Amino acid sequence: MLDLKSNKICDVYQWFKSGLAALPEQVEHPFLCNEIFSRFFGITPVQRVLEPDKRLSESDIVLLIKARKRLNKGEPVQYITGKADFLGNTFAVDPNVLIPRPETEGLVLWLAENLKGSNEEQQMKKRILDVGTGSGVIAVSLAFLFPDDEILACDYREKILELANYNSRINNVLVSFFLCDIIAGETAGILPGSLDVVISNPPYVRESEKVYMSGNVLEHEPVSALFVPDDDPLLYYRNITCRSNEWLRDGGWVYFEINEAMGEECTSLLKGEGLSNILVKRDIHGKKRYIRAQKS
Repeated sequence: MLDLKSNKICDVYQWFKSGLAALPEQVEHPFLCNEIFSRFFGITPVQRVLEPDKRLSESDIVLLIKARKRLNKGEPVQYITGKADFLGNTFAVDPNVLIPRPETEGLVLWLAENLKGSNEEQQMKKRILDVGTGSGVIAVSLAFLFPDDEILACDYREKILELANYNSRINNVLVSFFLCDIIAGETAGILPGSLDVVISNPPYVRESEKVYMSGNVLEHEPVSALFVPDDDPLLYYRNITCRSNEWLRDGGWVYFEINEAMGEECTSLLKGEGLSNILVKRDIHGKKRYIRAQKS
């Protein structure tokens, strides 16, 4: 069937791999194959080697045919399997939300490191808000790391929040999700001075930077979660910082993931909003990717 020698795992794996087309830069066939076999059938690379004669069903083969067609059209494997990993936990993803990136893991770990390293922060129960939560990876990860703290998260569409809420349930953590369109100036009833931390990974890629992005991202991931106008690249940072100044207690913090080319502009914005102790941090690739600031 379709040049497939047999339905043994060893033969099916090679058949599936050989039928994959050229892939976007930095994506490798073995990674995609391992993701598909692991997510769909629970077959890890080790199991594939140890049980090469294990057989897949006809319906399994049909599933692989469909998956390979989607891969060859450039669709991200995470949308095909419906799953992505983030800081050791598995999350459901779909085209309504961005696929979580390793860079964002760095943002969460930076906040976690600072919270755990502060004696004052350790002694008090914290209220942390994730603005523009998407799939919920930031909020759910923080709830996993800090189960005694109150984690809140918001986004502007109910469908997005449904997915984020599902991710909190499958990871057995409690997050309070609510609708809030930050650009429209909504506050969702958050009381002034009631938060300890606001964290966000908002859209920050300028429209003119599309030319540097791979086609599978542009064609499949939600543009509303990626791009900002060239003439107003700090649109989300300005609005979130303005609301944060109201929501944060004195001494509270804002944490952002940022465009690597906009570190100075973000610093100036935060200073202009009266925040202090501003620090820019580099990501795993050495790029200026994060910024934090404190409400005086």
